[in-house]
Amino acid sequence: MKISRPLSILVCALLMAGCSTLKVRVDRRPEVALQRQIRELLTTTPTELRSAQWLAYSRNDGLTEDQRLEALLSAAKTALPEAVANLDSEDAKIYSIAVREVVSRLIATNFRDVVLSDGREVTSLTVSRGGKDGAFDPQRADSIYPADSVTIRGIINRITVAGIGVPYVAIFKQGNPYLEGNPGVPRFGLTIPLTATLRFTERAAEIVFQDPTDNPNIVLNRKTVPVAADFSAPLAFLIAKGPNRSLDPRALIMTGRNMKNAGLFQVAPYDPNKIPVVFVHGLLARPEAWTRATNELFADPVIRERYQFWYFLYPTGLPVWASATILRRELDRFRSAVDPDTKNPRLDEKIVVGHSMGGLISNLLIRKGGNKLWRQFSDRDLETIQLTPRLHEVVNEIINFSPREDIKRVIFVATPHQGSPLALRPLAGFVAQFIQLPKLNLLSDRAPLLAAIRQEVRGLFMAPANSIQFLRAESPILRAILNLPLSDRVEYHTIIGDRGRGDSPLSSDGVVPYWSSSLPGAYSEKIVPSNHGANEHPEGIEEIRRVLVEAAR
Repeated sequence: MKISRPLSILVCALLMAGCSTLKVRVDRRPEVALQRQIRELLTTTPTELRSAQWLAYSRNDGLTEDQRLEALLSAAKTALPEAVANLDSEDAKIYSIAVREVVSRLIATNFRDVVLSDGREVTSLTVSRGGKDGAFDPQRADSIYPADSVTIRGIINRITVAGIGVPYVAIFKQGNPYLEGNPGVPRFGLTIPLTATLRFTERAAEIVFQDPTDNPNIVLNRKTVPVAADFSAPLAFLIAKGPNRSLDPRALIMTGRNMKNAGLFQVAPYDPNKIPVVFVHGLLARPEAWTRATNELFADPVIRERYQFWYFLYPTGLPVWASATILRRELDRFRSAVDPDTKNPRLDEKIVVGHSMGGLISNLLIRKGGNKLWRQFSDRDLETIQLTPRLHEVVNEIINFSPREDIKRVIFVATPHQGSPLALRPLAGFVAQFIQLPKLNLLSDRAPLLAAIRQEVRGLFMAPANSIQFLRAESPILRAILNLPLSDRVEYHTIIGDRGRGDSPLSSDGVVPYWSSSLPGAYSEKIVPSNHGANEHPEGIEEIRRVLVEAAR
């Protein structure tokens, strides 16, 4: 297809707007920075501190590897009592440095257990392989990096937790046996946070890795203490491996070509004990549009404990009913994969968060279609129209749907329930005509269907019947959606931007006016001083957090 110059300029501008959301760099030689930390620490630490003496001794050139490892373990063992008593003490710093040094040596040997041939203070080092204490076997990961070797630009707050131990990022490539059974693994894999600690029994040492998301504390020296954690590093590492852009104009214009990429995706392995939160992006966007929200939500321990995050990716040129159909299929696929007997109650408590057009898609998940929907466009019952089996199957899936029983709450963010005036502008109409939808090979069979649709709305079912067409202010399809019966078991909330003008209900976020974003019957309505990107505004994210925490009670 040859694209006209005005459209080329528009697409280029949008591509520039959709630049990387994060800049992530991983230090490939973290031991260099570690040695610098040790030198600085030993310079400022009192020389009479026994743990510091062991650490300094470990740096002697004439030591064997066993002697060096024993000195590091002795430094950690000596520092541990004061470290757990005072997480800000010099001993706590020495303990962490020693753990970091020990782990760097274990990474080089793929985490093999060690027997020290001439050990006196400590004679063996084992790696906890899991069990009742929630330890994680590091050999299951494809690679492990210290979290502080991951530098991040592009997020406001790096979400960390002070505690004992050393945070790491564990990387699992697609196909890793650890990810078996996970239905939404991105092609670049998944990451999880880990924290390493050393514990001791008499003359034996054991390194323990645990996921601080699930196990935020550890018992050391008969005292329960929080483990240090970095929740931003795994998220940033994962996102940087993908396209890493929040906008995707190509998926809008070339919708048909991007259908193969549509689906529901995870950012962490499935956890049967946590409630899924499904994020649905808006027009022109990608799941990375939720990066800032995801990062900030990880700061809340209640959310880390109770929720897992899933993300719906779809080509945004599709009409909303088609995208909703794909999402329903994906939710069913996930359920079949992780809970084929439908016995897990957590999966019936899903919360969906939709931004902009993603909110319209989310709305279709909690309403009932059927003849009530169809008769808003036709004077004939659908069953009376002679359709080919294939066309009947497609139309039936689009028209006949029920509120999902596995969704408990929906959060609508800057959602144009009654459309947007911007979609009426000439430029929007110009772009709409270039959207390439998938070819269903049904054109020759749809004449009876179109003949049954009333003349004034027939254009909604003919090219270019795409997302921009449906987003027009007071669109018949949007009015039809709002007329559908709404599930009485679903609690829904709205977040609306007013650009900080405080002029609601006459306000607008610059794209969607208040009269379109507001939804009667909402359990809560929050006005935030943002533009259309309320999903990335601190107050919008805080409102999402509030609803999630409240729902977790």
